[in-house]
Order: sequence, then structure tokens, then C-alpha cells
Amino acid sequence: MSALTGLAQALMAPDSIALIGASGVIGKHTSLPQRFLRSHGYAGPIYPVNPGRAEIFGEKAFVSACAIGQPVDHALIMVPTAGVEAAVADCAAAGVRCATILANGFAEAGAAGLARQQHLLALAGGMRLLGPNSLGIINPLDGVALSANEVLSIPTLTRGSNALISQSGSMLGALLSRGSSRGIGFSRMLSVGSEADISLAEIGNMLIDDEHTETILLFIETIRDADAFAAMARRAYAAGKPVVAFRLGRSDIGAELGASHTGAMIGNGAAVDSFLRDLGVVRVQLIDTLLDMGPLLAGRRPPSGKRVSVMTTTGGGGALVVDSLCERGAAIAAPDAALIEKLAGDGIAISDSPLIDLTLAGANAATYGAVLRALMDSAHCDMVVAVVGSSAQFRPDRAIEPIAAACATPPGKPTMAFIVPEAEASYTLLKEARIPVFRTPEACADAAAAYLDWRAPRTAPPASAPAAAAEALARLPGEALNAAQSRSVFAALGIPQAGEMLLDADPAGWDDASLGRLGFPVVAKILSRDILHKTEAGGIALGLGSADALRSAGRLILERVAQHFPQARIDGIQVETMEQGLAEVMLGYRHDPGVGPTITVATGGVMAELFRDFSIRTAPVGVDTAHEMIAEVKSLAIVRGYRGLPRGDVDALARAIVALSALACLPGQPIADAEINPVLVKGEGKGIAAVDGLIVRRPCNQNDEEETTA
Repeated sequence: MSALTGLAQALMAPDSIALIGASGVIGKHTSLPQRFLRSHGYAGPIYPVNPGRAEIFGEKAFVSACAIGQPVDHALIMVPTAGVEAAVADCAAAGVRCATILANGFAEAGAAGLARQQHLLALAGGMRLLGPNSLGIINPLDGVALSANEVLSIPTLTRGSNALISQSGSMLGALLSRGSSRGIGFSRMLSVGSEADISLAEIGNMLIDDEHTETILLFIETIRDADAFAAMARRAYAAGKPVVAFRLGRSDIGAELGASHTGAMIGNGAAVDSFLRDLGVVRVQLIDTLLDMGPLLAGRRPPSGKRVSVMTTTGGGGALVVDSLCERGAAIAAPDAALIEKLAGDGIAISDSPLIDLTLAGANAATYGAVLRALMDSAHCDMVVAVVGSSAQFRPDRAIEPIAAACATPPGKPTMAFIVPEAEASYTLLKEARIPVFRTPEACADAAAAYLDWRAPRTAPPASAPAAAAEALARLPGEALNAAQSRSVFAALGIPQAGEMLLDADPAGWDDASLGRLGFPVVAKILSRDILHKTEAGGIALGLGSADALRSAGRLILERVAQHFPQARIDGIQVETMEQGLAEVMLGYRHDPGVGPTITVATGGVMAELFRDFSIRTAPVGVDTAHEMIAEVKSLAIVRGYRGLPRGDVDALARAIVALSALACLPGQPIADAEINPVLVKGEGKGIAAVDGLIVRRPCNQNDEEETTA
């Protein structure tokens, strides 16, 4: 059945397979792949390699891959870690096209393991490697069950149009099991492990070309090669093959576990989510949603709005869905006057409640079908969720069959179903009709929110950093810059700064003329690249109204800092004009180890870390995206004219966001982190003022490849 070619064919539908380290002892994991392959219908030659056996399960065994003497497409290397190098060398010498390595103890095991992994690549020569730490490949379409995962003990592999790429080997089996239990099949399933050679992105490109795959599902822990992943995701979108991702590591502990498991550096989870969204990847939060999303996306493009209409034959079940949708930020669309009037003309009375509850109207095909068709035709919503209660279990003709009939001509308005009771026959009926159907309100809402948040890939704006910014940075020494040095780079980017003067660290040189140069009132701050949080160090004084007040405050700041941070390098006292604004905003730039340059907008001041009210994008961004980011930060409603409050200069703030994001365009992307906190947003048309900031360079010996594979 496979139409795969080249490496994709050898990897996923091999004509011949060698099992390196195969065992004839039932009960050993290394005996499983051979038995699984035959039990699931693989008809090609299998070559067990075990120097201690003449045959295994009726098939001739060989002392080595070189002894096989026949072409081999794919070798599964099952020997312990210490024997992997010899096995790879043997397979390469035998001309094997590709090999999957089961053993761990490579990149995830630290520097020594990474060195072993790099040595494998040298030994492989032209042979391609999947893994290490890969649990193999499952291809239900061609009977390829090339894995030691116990889940393959199931009698049949359900075929389907979903392909799965997983960075977790065990989740390959878990998702196969969960899908099989509900009749959801797969076209291809691959565990990529440490991606020493064949990457997730390379496999994704193979699946885009696979005529039997409609949707590409990802279980990911990290992004190892952001550029390759981005190119694959954009190509998949252009080809009409949706990519859906479940990302592990949404908590700090989860991220640490992912790093220890994969041997990869884990970046900021929010940055990864933004990266995926910018590439048109659909992101889900539940494993069940990952399995059930395919029919919702098939043949569709991202929605133009976010309004959801919910109809139900059970008030409680409908309310469960509405609650879950609201928790995920969906807008529940109540029926408008035109819809109410149309249905009244059909003899069906509904109210303008956000939940269209047909319980009292009676669950019957005529009513339910008429309301559903009217919602699908109405302009007041962008998606319909149809909830069905007890009738789904015993009388599918009342609501389930009307759903199937109304959705018989896809792709109309996106419509999905939540069945409240356990009603396997109804669930199967909708599945076979390729209608998205969910067993829990949470999964239903997660799918709806994921679809409504789906966007076409964002095209980065044509941008460049001003030459003055690169020149300013080149003049400054050191890895970390103090606030005064950093502001010179920010100013060169075109970001307005508060007025400034610098005092040296010896108060003896502070004369009244120099102290009053800015006028009053002023702010005094410690100037040190070693002190990031000036308030906690006692390193800041506000509202100083005279030269004497500034002199006293400056001396006190130096004394406090010397007491609390005696090892800190002190460059002096930074004095700035006392600026006023309607809001404090933090702007942050970071070269994320997983996805590269990012830009963040957040609540500013000392509360920024506490509230975690932020918006993030991959950098650089244009002015429209900058305005989107401002709109996403809830606390910035105070400068958006919320409830009649005076509007701030959001246009000036947007320009500053764009300017800071241009750090991504500096040759060589030399900046690791840059932060301006706070930016004071003044009244509409009055601009902004950056009053504090820092820049940290990337180490000069650090490059993108090292970051993403370490």
C-alpha cells in the first residue's frame, strides 16, 4: 500500500529488516519486534542477528549484519549501550540504508553521552540513524510493527489518516492504545528519540509527501532545530496538511524532566508556544484532543472569528461545555434576533441565552436538526458545538443522526459534538461520518479553543537593525552591560529614553553644578552590571528635589550596596529625570535556546514577575503584531481607554516593541537578553520614556547548533 520512496520508504516501509540483538527467548524485549512484525502482517524478509543462535522463531539467524549477504533497508539495533557503536559500524559496513537505535545513554546522559552520540554519526558514514533512545516505527498500512513496545500485542493495528511523530517512545504506544480503544487509526507512527541524525522536521517533510497522511500529530518536548522545524511547518500548511502539537514541559518541573529525558536544552515554554502559533501549528493541551482533532481540521483553514454557539439537549451537559470554553478564552455567541425570528417561523422558540437549551422543547430529530442547520447557516457565530444527552445512548435518531445529516456536506461551518453519556454506537456513528466528537467537556473545549486560536503562518516583517545600534554595541566591552551602556544601544534603536547624567562612584567629585544639570526632581540609581534588581539592593531613590537631596541619596545608595553586594562592580550613580506615565511596561528580548529570538511585552515595574501578565512572539515583529501584543496584556487595558480611562500612547509603545525586536536582525544575533523595565507610557500623543534596562551578550563561542543540541 505504501507510496513512500527513498529514505521515507526505507525508514517507514522497508522491504527488508535486520534485527540486531534479536532474542529467541520469549519474555525478553528483544524477542518482541520479530514476533510483532509477523503477527501484524509484515511479509518482507527478516534477518535476526545473534551470534549465539542459528535460527530464531523459525527464521535463520546471522552472526552479524555483514553476514546477511542481502540488501537490508532498515536495521533495528537492540543491543545495550556499550555495544551500539560496534553494531552501527557493522550495519554501515553491510550497506544497511538506515538504522533505529533503541538504547539510551547518549545525549541525555551529559557530555560523555553526547560525545558517544557524535561518534555514532561518524561510524554510520552514509547510513542514516533514527534515535538513539527511539522506540521504533509503527506503520499500520504496511504491517510494519518495528518496535519493542508491548502495546503491539494488540491483535490489529487500526489504520487511519493521522501520522504521529513523538519525542517520547512510551507515548508512541500510549497513543496507539488510546486511539485503538476508540477506533482512531494512524498512517505512520515514529519515535524520534534524541534526533542525532534523522530529525522530527525531516520526518515531517516525508509525511507531507505521504498521500496516506492527512494530519501530522506531534508529541514534543523541545525544538532542536528551529529553522528546519519552521520550514517543515510552513510547508505543511501550504500543502493543506495541518500540524497539531501537544507540548510537554508546560510547568518548570515538566521542562526539567523533558530536558533530562531528551538531552536537549529546553527553552521558555511560552516562547515555544508562540513559535508554534506563528508557524500555523495547532496547539492542544490534552492528549485526548490530540487524537480527536483530525476531523475538525480536515479540509479547513484557520477561522476568521472566535464566536462559539452551543446547543444542547441537556442543560447540565451544555453548561459543562460552556464553562470549559470560557476557561479557555472562547467567546460564547448568544442567538441574535435574526436567528430567533427564523426559528420562530419554523415553530421553534429559543431565547437569547448564551446556551441554546432544547431540553424542554423535547429531543427530537425535527427540532434538533432545524436548530443545528440554522446555527450552521447563521452569521452570528464561527463554530457550533452540539451537545447530546441521554438520547445518544438509546435513541440516536433524535439528535445524533440529525448531526450526521447536517454535516453531510463538509467543509461547512466547523461543527463538533460532545456526547454526555457513554454511548459507543453514537460515538462510532459520528466518527465514521468524520464529525469531530468528544467524550469529555474539557477535550471538546480544548479542541474548539485550539481551532479558534489557529492562525496562518506569520511572515516576519522585512526588518533590519539600525547600523547605529550595531556600532554602539561594538564600542562597549564585556558580556553584561550596565544600564547606562544598555540605554545607548536602546537609544540607537530609536527607543526614547529619560534624560540622564552619570556620577562617578566617588562622592568627593559631586559639585552642585553637576548635580543640578538635569534639573529636579530626579531619580538616583546604582550603576552596576552585577546588580539586576536595584530596589532589593537598596540601590534606588525617587523624587529627589535638590542637589543636597541627590548628594545624600547617592551616598546612602553606595553605602547600602557596598553592605549587601560587596563583590559587585560599581560604575557610579545613574541620575535620570523623574518621568511620569499612565502605566509601566516591561519590554524584553531573548534569544531562546530552543526557538531563537523572541520579544515579550509584560506588566512593568517590580510586579512584573509576580503577575506574569505578558504576550510573547518570535522576533522581529511589525507594528500590527506589536499592537496585538499590547492588546493581549490584560493590565495594559488602562492605556487602551478601558471604561473611559485616558488613553496612553499605544502607538509609541508599539514602535518601541518593533524597535527592540530588531535586535534579532543584528549580524550574528549577538544579544542573549535585553530588557527595558519600566517603559513609562504617557498620555495619547505624548510618547514613552524608557527609564531602566540591561543587555547581556551571547557568549562569543556559542552558536545556534551548540544551543539546540547540547
